[in-house]
Amino acid sequence: MSSTLFIRKTPVLPKEYWSFKLPLKAIIARKFYDHDGSCGGGMITVGGDSLDWFEGVLAAGRFEENDVIYLGEIIQILREGGTIDMWFEV
Repeated sequence: MSSTLFIRKTPVLPKEYWSFKLPLKAIIARKFYDHDGSCGGGMITVGGDSLDWFEGVLAAGRFEENDVIYLGEIIQILREGGTIDMWFEV
């Protein structure tokens, strides 16, 4: 069964979120959930202390255009002192 990693700015309307499949789902899950993205996970809130990590992922990866845009938006939120929520749905 496949899962999707969702991320949204904290707090925000429920429908405003970015979703990620492989390979970004696995990269983010490894860091924040300690698995490969196939096991799901509850909601966690991530702040500016993870900004450098997200910037490194963006700089190091070759991702689909939408994923690059979404990561850029997430990085901007963290740069501005905001936080993001992330969770998995099947």
